[in-house]
Amino acid sequence: MIIYLTYNDQPSGVYWSQVTDVVDHLNALGGDRVRLVALVSLRGYLRSRKRIRERVPDALVLPMVPRQHNWKVNWVWLWVLCHWLHPTGIIGRGIFATALGLRMRDRGLVQEVCFDARAAYGAEWQEYRVIDDDRLIAECVELECDVVARADLRMAVSEALVAHWRSALGYEATRQIVIPCTLGRSVEALPERHRNGLRAELGWGPDDTVLVYSGTAVGWQSLELAERVVVPWLQEDPKRRMVFLSTEHPVIERMTARFPGQVTQRWVRHQQVRAILQDCDLGLLLRDQRITNRVASPTKFAEYLSAGLPVAISDGVGDFSAMVREHGLGQVLALGDELNMARPSADEVDRLMAFAKDHFTKEVFNAHYMLVKACMAAEPMIPAPSPFGWYPDGAPLVSIIVPSFNKQGFIGDMVRSVQAQTDPRWELIVVDDCSTDGTVAMLQRMADMDPRISVVPLAVNRGANHCRNIGIAKARGAYIIFLDADDLLARHCMERRIAVMEGSGLHFAVSTMEVFREKPGDHGQRWVPLTRDALADFFKHKLPWQTMQPIWDRAFLQRMGGFDEAFSRHQDVELHTRALLMPGVRYRLRDTAPDCYYRIAEERKVLDPRRLLSSFAESAVRYHRKFLADAARLGKAGLLTGIIHRTYLQMLLYAKLGRIEPKVLTELESLLLVPELTAELPVMKRGLLRITRWYNLLPIRLPGVNLLLYRLLIAGR
Repeated sequence: MIIYLTYNDQPSGVYWSQVTDVVDHLNALGGDRVRLVALVSLRGYLRSRKRIRERVPDALVLPMVPRQHNWKVNWVWLWVLCHWLHPTGIIGRGIFATALGLRMRDRGLVQEVCFDARAAYGAEWQEYRVIDDDRLIAECVELECDVVARADLRMAVSEALVAHWRSALGYEATRQIVIPCTLGRSVEALPERHRNGLRAELGWGPDDTVLVYSGTAVGWQSLELAERVVVPWLQEDPKRRMVFLSTEHPVIERMTARFPGQVTQRWVRHQQVRAILQDCDLGLLLRDQRITNRVASPTKFAEYLSAGLPVAISDGVGDFSAMVREHGLGQVLALGDELNMARPSADEVDRLMAFAKDHFTKEVFNAHYMLVKACMAAEPMIPAPSPFGWYPDGAPLVSIIVPSFNKQGFIGDMVRSVQAQTDPRWELIVVDDCSTDGTVAMLQRMADMDPRISVVPLAVNRGANHCRNIGIAKARGAYIIFLDADDLLARHCMERRIAVMEGSGLHFAVSTMEVFREKPGDHGQRWVPLTRDALADFFKHKLPWQTMQPIWDRAFLQRMGGFDEAFSRHQDVELHTRALLMPGVRYRLRDTAPDCYYRIAEERKVLDPRRLLSSFAESAVRYHRKFLADAARLGKAGLLTGIIHRTYLQMLLYAKLGRIEPKVLTELESLLLVPELTAELPVMKRGLLRITRWYNLLPIRLPGVNLLLYRLLIAGR
């Protein structure tokens, strides 16, 4: 199920056509059910609830916490609903609804969040002071930047809005769908042109030319501009008329007083608007040259056309001004231009109505709406070729890079798991680090039968990081997945990871991994990458994910410089920490079904304990040194003691089990607890390390003691 969330949107004609009708249409397309959740003002709550539920009977209409600046508190409603309904995604109408949805995603309660963007919110609030509160306006500007950057999918009402995101907000992704404001069902239900008697009521003749403005009187409607354009037009001919379907406004009052009998104003119910429009001849849609209007998709544009009215529109109104020029739908007025449109002929009326039907009904955008639902599924599905990106024909989309050293007994299963992928757009690059067990010959036989496999045998053993860096240099795919020679991918792994990455602008995305011994499912432990502070977790060695869980943007990896070859262990920990420290890094952590499997069988290990622990100790110290300055800058230097403590526990366990001798333990301690590191520790923490040694060599241990010691060691500086 998908939640469509609105925040502080009151029932109106726009709400019916752009919210309730959209929800109904999404559900009519099949697939996951979409449920409307409306947070409305406490003032008039019962009336709003009744009106919305008349349209959408299963809608959940809830009172929002009073006062706009308290918008964040409404997360409680959404938290309860997510635990009750278990939605896969949230479509948020506007920045506040989407920000609430992102908070649920960050807590692992939904997988996907779509930003349904109806405007340039920050610019609108600044230009028209929607709320007279500088602090809230500044928050709105900042919030829009965050929502545009972090949403998994964006629905924009115009290409102009997307261009604004790129130029003003630094938006770099391509994961957006443009759907203009479409016709409501009440309008679509009246395909024929019918007069409603407006002219007779007002005493206007059938040959009079009637210009109509339909809409609210809020600032961005630019009624002052309408006055400057329409007054000369009315003065030229007494048979020219003007109807304002709007609330009272000083401009309207001046014009009705100046042109009695030529200008009239009335405010009617949404259901009555279409019939009145059909008694008119021309539609008026003038906006001033502000960002708000340059990115807009006014609902009245399609409604005018559907009533057979050519439109007098300002230059630079969203995508519509160019559309009017290209298709002859009316007149585009630059500043200072005079209104010069004739009444349309019957054939022209029919053409305009047909144009509206062909371009502004919801059915026209069925493929777009289906794509939205596919992206909001628990596991997003993107059709190939992707609507969000372009890649050369024949080129692999994903490069899977595998370092190999004496894994002949496992590597065949790894290769077959790659070959079984449901998405075939991959290349497998296996870099062998001087294996002596026949691995290279085995791989070469497999490569001879599958051209997507390439084998790179090295002449000198240089370690896994060197192998991976060679793979990065040879990779042709837009994305990279690292895999070890004895691990496996689930069949759907690539397909689902690609669906998350394509067009997203993400630098990497992390999925769930499962541990196994001989075959997937025989162990059951899962490594779910959910954390509120991934960098802090890596600093303190509470590792939220492992090497093969991310899918990487290749350009980002190359910009990072790949793996640090000085690390013989903790290679992925170093890489992931460095990635998280990259300025502007964008990533997603996803609680998914496992899409990769990590083998822990004893026979996979090829190093003796002394050599293994020595490499861990040296890499732990190297990690501490490398990131100490960054951690200190962030006020998190104390967390780095975590990697020392965890490595020490590993040494002590081997000593207790008799796998290393006491003198070897002493030797290893000298590698790990180097003076430059321990000298910087407070006396209490040095004492805690001594307690750690004493306690872990005891015959009996109590649960929770090591966890307590760990927490004390990483606390403070």
